Amino acid sequence: MTKMKASFIGIVRPQPEDLWPTLEKIAAIGYKATENAWSYCNTPGASFEDNLKHLKDIGLEPVDVAAFNGEDLKTRGAHAIIENAHKLGVDKATMFHGAAYYAKGGKVVTYDEVMEEIEMLQNVAAECKKEGVKFAYHNHDHEFTTYFNGMTVFDMLLAYAPDLWLELDVGWVTYAGYDPVKLLDRVKDRVALMHFKDYLPDSPVKHTVPMLDRTLTKTYDMPNFCSLGSGVLKVHDCLKKCAEIGIDVINVEQDFNHVLDPLEILQVDYLVMKESGLVE
Repeated sequence: MTKMKASFIGIVRPQPEDLWPTLEKIAAIGYKATENAWSYCNTPGASFEDNLKHLKDIGLEPVDVAAFNGEDLKTRGAHAIIENAHKLGVDKATMFHGAAYYAKGGKVVTYDEVMEEIEMLQNVAAECKKEGVKFAYHNHDHEFTTYFNGMTVFDMLLAYAPDLWLELDVGWVTYAGYDPVKLLDRVKDRVALMHFKDYLPDSPVKHTVPMLDRTLTKTYDMPNFCSLGSGVLKVHDCLKKCAEIGIDVINVEQDFNHVLDPLEILQVDYLVMKESGLVE
């Protein structure tokens, strides 16, 4: 069985002058890829192409390109997503925040709004498919806790957007009350990308996060995120299932720090994954 590669998104937010030394440290830990590649390649001081070469020379391969949310995707369209994917040399793209996410800030999410977004996602996914790009949806917890006509938003996405892939976040799946291993087995043919994050059993905690819509509440209940293996996530079981269904990259993410600093988080996450024997 081929071992999976360790990748990361977020966690570190270095100043421009510290970017490349920080990335070198992360690569030295053992990481082979990053979902932050698009932003790194657009760092001022060098061309996109030179930054991409620098990133690869360090030992970090790009994973995907992304749209922030539905409004971002609607504004840019499938063409921009495909163009960016080809420019970065990747075959995957992601939308990070769907309509259901904004229920976190107190927004009333309607059936029509969700269905309109799903139609857009299907159209983008179909266009991306023609160009060899897998377009994926990143879940949070509200896709599993928001229902319309007895159906979760998550299952609506699967049913009504047949060309849409998933970037399955097993931390949020767990927080929503689902068994991530069983879910992975159920949706294994639709998973293009993975997010691994863990949280402490004393969740939830109040946390402030940015919202594009200023009318929404910014402080609300969130999981008390922690490094992999320190919380409730079935890390090894999830890794084993990912290996079984052919996932090649595991992206770790921690939305906010608990005790460890960013490089310590990345060190712990990597060692926990490597100890499984399933990650390079």
